[in-house]
Amino acid sequence: MVQLVVVMLQERRIHIHKPLVSKDEKGLLLRFREQLEVYSYQFKIGSNTFQRDRVVLSGKVGGMKDDIAIAFQLACYFTNLETQRAGVLG
Repeated sequence: MVQLVVVMLQERRIHIHKPLVSKDEKGLLLRFREQLEVYSYQFKIGSNTFQRDRVVLSGKVGGMKDDIAIAFQLACYFTNLETQRAGVLG
């Protein structure tokens, strides 16, 4: 999902439709931008020799949430699947 979103952003295939359907459009856009800025690879070193080092993608840094960023990635992923399916069947 992450790689697909990165490619779509690079190709300028993602646009925010205005007006958004939200009670707080400006607040939602602000939270969305903040979550995308923080969402990144997090490296966690094992606390002892028996635990593995881990690399995870997360936006939960310093108490922040990443639910909007995850929902955005899922929407891009499933939209891409439907586009591929329509291309094969159509």
